[in-house]
Amino acid sequence: MRLAGTVAVITGGAAGIGLAYGRRFLAEGARVVLADVADPVAAALELAPERAYGVRTDVSDMASVRAMVHAAVARFGRIDVLVNNAAVFATLKPQPFDEIPEAEWDRVMAVNVKGTALLLTT
Repeated sequence: MRLAGTVAVITGGAAGIGLAYGRRFLAEGARVVLADVADPVAAALELAPERAYGVRTDVSDMASVRAMVHAAVARFGRIDVLVNNAAVFATLKPQPFDEIPEAEWDRVMAVNVKGTALLLTT
């Protein structure tokens, strides 16, 4: 149990690779906060209700990120590790760069770039 006593926040943690990260961190002894725009509470409860915690979080919104950080610290006392996994990718339609709709561009940049920056600076 190499990570016993540590607390990891995993964004995009409700499903897919984020949930797989959560499982692995738990297996190594960490306590885990699953943060996701989709409701991560059920995933946390399924994994380990005493060591996993789900917080609905929009990583592109500073108030949401701050609320998640406060909830994580209130629950587990600190944060040691950040897995910045949240991203818009799988739902994107491959297309020429100059044909990407502005709204799609804005969403990708808000989640993939701004979201990363907000989490690193909060």
